[in-house]
Amino acid sequence: MITFHHSTQLPRLIVTDLDGTLLNPDRIVTTRSVHALHLAQTFHLRHNNRASEVEDTVQATSDRAPIRVMLASGRSARSIQRVIDENFQGIMVPDAVLCSNGALTYNPRTKSISFPQFIPLDEAVKIVTHLTMEITGVSLPKYHLPSEKLDQDLDDHEMIKGRPGFACQVLWFSLEQDGSISYGTDTFFVCDRTFEAERRGGIHYKYQVVDDMQEFLRSLQRPLAGTEHRVNRIPRGGIIKLLALDRNRVASEVYESLPASLRLKAGSSDPSADVPSITLTYSGPLFLEVSGPGVNKGLGLKQYCDGNGIARQDVAAFGDLLNDAEMLEFAGLGLCMGNGHPEMKKLADRVIGTNAEDGLAKEIESWFSLDPTNSAG
Repeated sequence: MITFHHSTQLPRLIVTDLDGTLLNPDRIVTTRSVHALHLAQTFHLRHNNRASEVEDTVQATSDRAPIRVMLASGRSARSIQRVIDENFQGIMVPDAVLCSNGALTYNPRTKSISFPQFIPLDEAVKIVTHLTMEITGVSLPKYHLPSEKLDQDLDDHEMIKGRPGFACQVLWFSLEQDGSISYGTDTFFVCDRTFEAERRGGIHYKYQVVDDMQEFLRSLQRPLAGTEHRVNRIPRGGIIKLLALDRNRVASEVYESLPASLRLKAGSSDPSADVPSITLTYSGPLFLEVSGPGVNKGLGLKQYCDGNGIARQDVAAFGDLLNDAEMLEFAGLGLCMGNGHPEMKKLADRVIGTNAEDGLAKEIESWFSLDPTNSAG
């Protein structure tokens, strides 16, 4: 396990999940956490300034590399930008963001996206079909459900079939004058009526409601205007992430009730089975999250590190749920929050404090302590 401390070695990149990790139970980033990340991000400036005042230490310290800060979340770019605007107080800005569980990279300084990883549209239609069948196949008696979720009068023990709802993040394509294809600067949110009914108070940006998600996904396969006569037709848009919920159950219950063929990592299922080639996970109590085959935070993190010359042993990663697994496995130091999933605690190099206790902030602060006995170990 890598040990970080300012007098021996510091990471070159800190990457942290949002919900359940950097965000506390009230879904805010505490001032202490912001200052801890700012401390790391600017440490090389203060350290090098002090070193320049002491001649015999200039060679040893003046080349201290800056520590980059990255956020990694299942959220969209616009949702993460809102977290930054409302919580970071102008104190610091993250260097990069992994959005949609690693399906694209977002630069919060230039407001630009890169490396989009799409779900093949035929696979998106297939997974909606599969999940609809699985969710509607599970029934619960009325008394298991809160009254605000019931939209009809039923006897207490009358069974209610699962009520699937779907949403997706679409990246629209456009045809440039030179014939090249470009995409927008953010994804657009589209959901069906069941999803909207469940999440109406939780969608804080413009969105579109459709009657049938499968039909909407099929409509994206129509060629982009101006490309109809090309040999390789370009679709109108691509899907970065799909969301699925059952209004009767939390995400973890839905996930565990699915057949193993759907819960397996993309590419590990039986190729002869009629199972979509996707990555399926969840990062909270509300919905399942579907990404393209092989897409996860670990892949997005590796792409970023490869492009910026950062070795994996120079990465410290913080997370709490299963969608953080590959990210923690990739990092030289993988840290699970005290409130994390039991499987994540087994996987991590070490378990730290909870998100209610500023666990991330305390860990980072310990790296910069003047007392080496307080270093991460």
